[in-house]
Amino acid sequence: MLNDIHNNWKHSEAVRIKCMGVPTVDMKNVCTQLEDKTFGKIIHRHGGLLVLYRGRNYHPKKRPVIPLMLWKPHEPVYPRLIKTTIDGLSIEETKEMRKRGLAVPALTKLAKNGYYGSLVPMVRDAFLTEELVRIDCKGLQKSDYKKIGCKLRDLVPCILVTFDKEQIVVWRGQNYKPSEDGFFLTEREPFDHSGNDLDDHEVENQNGEGITGNSDYYSGDSD
Repeated sequence: MLNDIHNNWKHSEAVRIKCMGVPTVDMKNVCTQLEDKTFGKIIHRHGGLLVLYRGRNYHPKKRPVIPLMLWKPHEPVYPRLIKTTIDGLSIEETKEMRKRGLAVPALTKLAKNGYYGSLVPMVRDAFLTEELVRIDCKGLQKSDYKKIGCKLRDLVPCILVTFDKEQIVVWRGQNYKPSEDGFFLTEREPFDHSGNDLDDHEVENQNGEGITGNSDYYSGDSD
């Protein structure tokens, strides 16, 4: 993906990237990773669509060397996301909460490889009036909605209750306080150079994932 960006920058000043899937829950992380690893600058964002500028003094021959990955690294071992008992509750209270959580109306239904950038503020708003929130993830891979649940736990923040029946159920906790943190970017953030005509050159990734120019998408995990 990084090589595709630099190859595109040989011919045009900017590349347009469409982000989809799990990473879009935390677009701040996606933008930070792209700027940090390419040394470019994001000059426009509309939802999951980014425009990444190479910089005024960019020189292709001085681009950073990106080593090729000849093998896929082993998946790290993470601690269990769902505990047998939720902190502060008994086993019976935990079972009852999971039962109630699966019965509450779904806040939203997630589409496969969709844009999830508005999910965190939706859950925060729901917690103003509701104790439990359920998100319908039918059709998504199990690993995907578990990653989404993990991101919600850290960003909202909240407590994961269950992933049963392809659902994400989260609890706001006993002493919930609404988050006062601002959001990284609005849905449409023009920055300083959005009025410029940027020559976007299409780049295709052989694996079907990564970047493209006018119709690119990024569906990998950016953590």
